Formats: sequence, C-alpha cells, structure tokens
Amino acid sequence: MKRFLCLFAVLFGLVPSLLWGAGEKVVVVAHDPGYYTSLAKHVQRWLKGEDIPAALATPKEMSAALTSAKVAFLVGFNEPSAAEMKILREYRARNGKLVVFYSASPQLASLMGVKPLGYVTASYPGQWSQMDFKVNFPEGLPRNILQTSTVLQRAIPEPGKGRIMATWSDRNGRSTGEAAWISTSAGYWMTHVLLADGDEKLKSQLLGALVGCLDPSLWNYKTYQAKEAARHQSYRNFALRQIPRKGEIHAVWDHSGCGLYPGNWPRTMKVLQEARVTDLFVNVAGAGFAHYPSNVLPRSKTFEQEGDQLRACLAAARGTGIRVHAWILCFNATRATPSRLEDFKRRGWRLTSRFNGQLSEYLDPSNAGVRKHLLDAIDELQDKYPVHGIHLDFVRWYEGSVRPANAAEVITRFVAEARRHVRRPAWFTTAVLGKYPTCIASVGQDWDSWLRLNLVDYVVPMDYSESLSQFESFLQQHAQNRFHARKTIVGIGVTANESRLDAKAVIDQINLSRKYGTSGVALFDLDTTLEKQIFPYLKLGQW
Repeated sequence: MKRFLCLFAVLFGLVPSLLWGAGEKVVVVAHDPGYYTSLAKHVQRWLKGEDIPAALATPKEMSAALTSAKVAFLVGFNEPSAAEMKILREYRARNGKLVVFYSASPQLASLMGVKPLGYVTASYPGQWSQMDFKVNFPEGLPRNILQTSTVLQRAIPEPGKGRIMATWSDRNGRSTGEAAWISTSAGYWMTHVLLADGDEKLKSQLLGALVGCLDPSLWNYKTYQAKEAARHQSYRNFALRQIPRKGEIHAVWDHSGCGLYPGNWPRTMKVLQEARVTDLFVNVAGAGFAHYPSNVLPRSKTFEQEGDQLRACLAAARGTGIRVHAWILCFNATRATPSRLEDFKRRGWRLTSRFNGQLSEYLDPSNAGVRKHLLDAIDELQDKYPVHGIHLDFVRWYEGSVRPANAAEVITRFVAEARRHVRRPAWFTTAVLGKYPTCIASVGQDWDSWLRLNLVDYVVPMDYSESLSQFESFLQQHAQNRFHARKTIVGIGVTANESRLDAKAVIDQINLSRKYGTSGVALFDLDTTLEKQIFPYLKLGQW
C-alpha cells in the first residue's frame, strides 16, 4: 500500500519516485573541505542515527560514489561546475534521486524542477525560526522543526513539477510564506541547510522519512516508532534508577547568549529551573562584541536588534535560584565585525598564523593593550550588572599562532590579573581544554597551576568525548589532587563538535564525574536538543 501511495504522490509531483535497485548506499557530497563538509557530516550523522548507511564524498569522488548510490545529498553546491553538472545529469538519467541544500544554480534547479528566486537575508530577528510541514507524506515527516536561519536561497517548484512541502515561520509562529522544502520527482530541495542548532532528533527523523519513501527497506515509520518507544522506555527505566547528589553544580553553557527562545528569557529560565539547573554560563561578551550597551567592547548586532541580553537574562533569573555567570571570550575575536578586526590590526593586536604568515582573528595575550581591553570590560560589566560570576573562555593562545617561549607564563599572568578584577562574592571560573598537560605546549594553558595558585574558584575542562574510557582518562588527571577535583566542574559535550551524546551517555558521564569527586558538571550547549532529549531524563532522578 505504501509503495502505491508513494508512486501516486510522484505522479502529482509530491515526492520522488521509487525506482531504485536494492542494497545500494546513500551518499552525502560536500562541495568544499571546510564549512560545507562540517554540515555534510551532520547529515551523515543524522542518517546514521536512523540506521541508514551513508558515505561522505568530495566532488572529485562524486562520479564513482554515485555509480551505485540510491540517493545523493548535495551540500554547498551553490555553483556546480559544468563537469559536476554532467555527472549529476547522468545520475538523474539513471533515476538517481537528489536532496539539494541551499543552491542558487539555475542549472541544478532546472534539473530538479525548481525555480530559484534569489538570495535574501532576514529582515528582522527570528524571521525564519521554524519549518512547518504542510503535507503528511512521506509518512513520518515531523510536523515542524525548530531552526534559526538568517539567509535563504528562495525557490519555488516549477509549474506542474512539484510542490512546497514546508514553509518557514518566525519565532512567534507567524508563517512567512517562504518555502523551506520542495518536493519534485527528482528529489528534494531545501532553501537553506540543516543546522546542528537543536531539534536534532526531528532532523534525523526528517531525513529518514525522505529516504524511506524512496526505499522502505532503508527506513520505515512504523519500525521507527517501535524503536523510539523502546528506546524511550529503556532510557526512562535507567534514569529512574539514578540518585541525585546534594549540593552538586548543574551548569549549562549558552553559546548564543540569547537563551533557548530569543526574545523570551523568562521561558528559557522556566525550562532551566524545571530541569534543576543551578548555573548558567551565558555568552554575552568577547574581545570583539557585547550583547549589552558596553562602552568598552563593540556593541553587537544582537544587542542592536534584540536589546540588552544580560539585563534580560538576570531579570528572568531573579527568584529562580539560578546563578548567572557572564561568559566572556578573551583572546578570540572571531565574532568581531570586519571594521573592528581592521581596528585590531591597526593596533597590532592580532596574532599571526605560523602556517601561512597571515593575520588571524585571534588576539595576542602578550599585548598590554589587549589585556587592558579585556580587564576594563570585566570591570565595566560588574559595575553595570549583579552577575553571580565571571566565566572566561579562550584564555589561551591560538593553537596555530606564532607565540613566545614563555607562552604559558603570559596566560597565567593574565589569569592572575583577571582574578584581582573579579569582585567577591562573584565566582571566577575559566573554561579550559581537558587534555592536560598537553594544552600547556599547544596553547599555553597551564590550568593546573591556576588551581595550585588559587587563581580561580573553578576550572571547567571541556572533556568532550563520546568515548567513556577517554572521558574517564580526563577525570583521572583532574582527580590526581583531591582538592583540585573539588575545584573542577566537568564540561560534558552533549552537542559539541567533538561529541554528540544521548541521555544515557550523559548520565554515564555525570556518574563518572561523581566517582572522581568533582563539584558538578556543565553541559554544552543550551539548545532544543538539550531541552527535549536530555533534561526530561535528568529530571527523573539524576538531578
């Protein structure tokens, strides 16, 4: 029956046809080795989560990879070459199906039965914050998926060749009418890319549903539902057996600096309070930006559009018991505007890459002007806001930079200076690399000495790993000194680049952290995956 429905849908341009052979692989092709490859790896990972085998390929490997592929995901094919288009046309002639992300190519669009309408940027914050699926086929499509996109390559289906599957809504739930996903007989077309910014389970389900319509042997909705029900029950039973530890620190990093729901800090705080989070590291400042009206740091676009994020965060936290720590990126200016980076260049603040001799977007910790810039920012922030702590990140040299022989001494001296500027009773904490002592040579970060010298209240090592044995090796180092262990908040990479963890893995890592006598954990990062896939299980007993 499902095969009949899928074929019926193809006749009306609703979904791609089911004309593949059996046993062939799915291929994900990234057009460059940088940003688009990282996005392609997320697609590959989401497919793997649905037990769909997927190979990663480069454009040079594409011809061979597509020989036996049933479906190809194209990531970053904004302007494919003539040779690449020839390969894709030959692939389509063999009834190969394509899933295209964020392309402006008229040739590729024509091959897919899509009409491109041009590049556009969001005209207001949160304009494209949710994908709403307007169809219920393929079976298993999520109803909606949260994702904040700031740019689109607008498109519509060519007349009679397909239909819009999903449209974008803004953060307030108002439909923008812009197509998010288009289905044609050639495959699927997305007007942006799938970002790893939350709702990852639903993104995984979406990709499974798309592939499953083409070949039910690769993904079946009823099988998916049964598997998810069994997984949930297993996780629930496991979570219910856990026992909370009194006085433990339950911290979360908020990399966006805007909370889970930008423009609605009270909603974010409600989620955190219900999850029994005790501390929030909110990323509101750095050498090149501030999400509040700073007179020291350049005010960010986020502040200009969304208002004072730190004030809103503190106001929402009042009465919740959640401690708010201002998270400051120190020697990292990657969020600075081009004009600000040019200003840093004129001042001689930027580090030089030892690989190509070019100026980087990282700042020189040995430069007195850079250090004063950051220390003045710490002073100003505390003058304006009653934060519970100052949390410094990127307190290190850029790994690829030219640096002096006394690099570690320079960083330690800055930490000591910052200690004198952080006013009690505010906590002074630092995010650090978990791989100690190798981080001394790699980035000049001798954080064990900071504990010995009592320069910080807590270190928060980023022990991001999917391997429990690797994670434990980090903990063994942290616990060599029992006093140091008590001054350690262990960073767990729930949705980090280095690790993606499910609820059971998070609980396992929390339990290991307790075994080694640490003061608590910090989860990276605050997004809807943490909200929907992790917090519900932690609340059952762990926290």
